[in-house]
Amino acid sequence: MQNTTFTPPNPEQRRALLEEYGFKFDRRIREEECSEITSLSRSSRWKMEQQGRFPPRCHFGRNSCAWLLSDVLWWVRNPPAVENVNNPYSRKSA
Repeated sequence: MQNTTFTPPNPEQRRALLEEYGFKFDRRIREEECSEITSLSRSSRWKMEQQGRFPPRCHFGRNSCAWLLSDVLWWVRNPPAVENVNNPYSRKSA
């Protein structure tokens, strides 16, 4: 059974993931860059975050927030399992 919630990477996994994508250091990314990386809308990410299926954002004040780049890259590589999908290949043949 696959994982349905987001679990953050450990420090070794963060380092290896950032090196693989060509980043020397972890950094915070804002809304626009997060959208480009994940191809998800703001509302979809918010819903998934509320369900524990997307990395939590870090708040810097009343009007600003960001995500850790390594968390978002880890999520892209290890997305949560999708349930209740209408898959035509899983239907029974009559």
